Amino acid sequence: MKQKLTLRRVLASAVAALAAAAAVWLLCRWVGYDLQLRIGNEPVYEIANDDYTQIIDVPEDGLWQAVPLEAGQTLYGCRLRFSTHGELYRAGMVMVDLCDADGTILREAAGNYANIFDDNFTGFAFGTAYTAAQEETLYLHIYNVVEWEGPLGLWASTGTVGALSLTADGVDADATLALQYMTDDTGSWPSDLANGLAPLLAFAAFAAVLLFGLRAPLPLTVAVVGLACGLLFVRVTPALVAPDEYTHLAAAYELASRLGGETPADENGCLLVRESDAPHFGTRSGEIGILAYKAEALARQNEAGGPDALTAVSEAKAGQGSGNYLPQALGIRLARNAGANFYTMLRQARTFNLIFYLLLAVLAVVLAPAAVRGLLACIALLPMPLQLAGSLSPDASVLGMVFCYTALCLRLRTKKAVWWEKILLIALGGAVGPAKAIYLPVVLLCFIIPADNLVGPTEFVRGSFGARVRSGQLIRETVLVLAGCLWLSANLGELAYAARDTNQMLLAVGAVGVILLLALTRRLYEKVQNDAKKLRLFKGALACAVVLAAVCGVLALSRMGGGLAPDQLLMTNPNGDSIWTFSLGYICRNLPATAKLLLRTIPAQGALWLQGILGTTLGEPIVYRIDVSWLLGVGLVLALLAAALPVQDEPDEPLLGRRTGFGVLGIILCVAAASLVVALNWTPINYETLFGMQGRYWLPVLPLALLLVKGNRSVCARRDLSRGAALAVTACTLLTLLQGYSLYASWQPVS
Repeated sequence: MKQKLTLRRVLASAVAALAAAAAVWLLCRWVGYDLQLRIGNEPVYEIANDDYTQIIDVPEDGLWQAVPLEAGQTLYGCRLRFSTHGELYRAGMVMVDLCDADGTILREAAGNYANIFDDNFTGFAFGTAYTAAQEETLYLHIYNVVEWEGPLGLWASTGTVGALSLTADGVDADATLALQYMTDDTGSWPSDLANGLAPLLAFAAFAAVLLFGLRAPLPLTVAVVGLACGLLFVRVTPALVAPDEYTHLAAAYELASRLGGETPADENGCLLVRESDAPHFGTRSGEIGILAYKAEALARQNEAGGPDALTAVSEAKAGQGSGNYLPQALGIRLARNAGANFYTMLRQARTFNLIFYLLLAVLAVVLAPAAVRGLLACIALLPMPLQLAGSLSPDASVLGMVFCYTALCLRLRTKKAVWWEKILLIALGGAVGPAKAIYLPVVLLCFIIPADNLVGPTEFVRGSFGARVRSGQLIRETVLVLAGCLWLSANLGELAYAARDTNQMLLAVGAVGVILLLALTRRLYEKVQNDAKKLRLFKGALACAVVLAAVCGVLALSRMGGGLAPDQLLMTNPNGDSIWTFSLGYICRNLPATAKLLLRTIPAQGALWLQGILGTTLGEPIVYRIDVSWLLGVGLVLALLAAALPVQDEPDEPLLGRRTGFGVLGIILCVAAASLVVALNWTPINYETLFGMQGRYWLPVLPLALLLVKGNRSVCARRDLSRGAALAVTACTLLTLLQGYSLYASWQPVS
């Protein structure tokens, strides 16, 4: 009976997986078909001559319009302004041939009279594009192949414009036709690119449903489904369009050069690159639209790479990298060694970043307690982490490290640590500290681990001045000190900039004093923790001391250094932004103005922050607003809440106790506050809302927020819903990819 049930489950799962794959395949083909109808076969024109004051009738031998082309210039066709002298022709055919100087026809195009209207431009597309191998002058031969009644004219200038000479009946007409070059054409690219996504989309759907039906281990689901969806993001996200990707490219490229033993910058601090890579390095996001997809695909196929010789100076600046770019740099290093072109190199670097993120995400799911694995799996498969991992963003590796550290702390909360878990705890804590400044509070999670679970062979070790310290407590404090020191070394420059209008020496002395007071507080707590009366007095005194320290600190900062004079407040950049941004001193001197700015920001940007956490806004939202349907956002939120529901039959003892829950909430609030302060640090003081604040900054603490939901047993599920939630998240991620491709491809600049 058991074998029959198992076989029945396998067959049912396989059938369901095939049905899901077929549905996704058909949906992808529909997206391609719809895009082809809307944006397929759309030409792009460039004006060659817009000066026209006369009408020249087409003679029997036709008109010969000179067309000078530069080397590498591509011509898909042309557009001419016709005159039918007020009549509507119903029959006839006009030919436009592209010929060389000897009259040899290189390309042909035809136009029916029924599509030619008086005083309107009419396009003529060649069967295939023509690309000039060298600088040359070609000719457009415009003539009629069927007799018609009455003259057919073309608008032209009076006098020749530049080198665009016009010949009629073998005589120079001293004129130039009203002419536009067809420089590009979308052709069948919308459907072709969609069809190229279909196999991987179908595989992702097949794998997700099959693994769900077979109840496969969640780490395997994250690895397989995450890889398929991540590779789709690698392909769907246009080059240099992911968040801040042009900056990350420069940093990873520089690190790759250092790994190869090369000098990455010139004497002016500009990044040195290969000659073939130089045109792609800049200081702005890449292009989007179907033509951007087309250009990338053609360049990947046809563009040459080159030897790994740093001979060109780029627009990018050096010195923007760190260790978080190691996976991307390895991908770039290997691609450059192989002589790959830029787009192949970019895709390989993205893929390496994705693989590294998935390794960390799978490790996090493996380390997490059973009650949390499904929750972490759902978060790891959200569109935003996979979009970041499928780009050059170092945030992907930061996310993976924070997830691993969080999972390990939760794991050790309920079990004794073995030696490798202690080493991993210290290593991950030290890595999280300098990874990104705002995530330092996450390191405090080590204190949710009972000291008894971290003790070694010797329960007590002797510290300074003869003090005896428990070995478990020593491990936690080692994690905190290591992370703090590494954080300080990585962010000292940013701290100095944030405190640029205060007395930094006094701030340093104050910080040392705070650290000493915290150590003293910790020592006093150990003395009184077993005496209820003394403990209550200690907590009351500590609360009063914290409030007093906060008030005194703000007052001291508000009077430390001078404020901006009225004329300084009015100083702005050419774009109208103030040259001054919020600093630590300015915030403390202008608390009401800062509070008003934050209160205006919440309703103005709150929805965008939620989209940034989930990943339903794609690319760089400051440059392009690519927002998928809000229904997908609702689906993702519901799936996460379902995964966070406690199970009815689980033990009543929550994973986080009451006091621990308040501590975790404090960590979340500290990360949120730190991100707001960082965003204020680059917000001009004349702005009414925060600049550059994005919801993805809060993604590392999303597991902690959902753990607080899981700890509230007001609503319980009858059984564990995390596997179904992971399947729902995957479905929403696949739909996000499909709609994202459609929005990227059909995007048009706002006129």
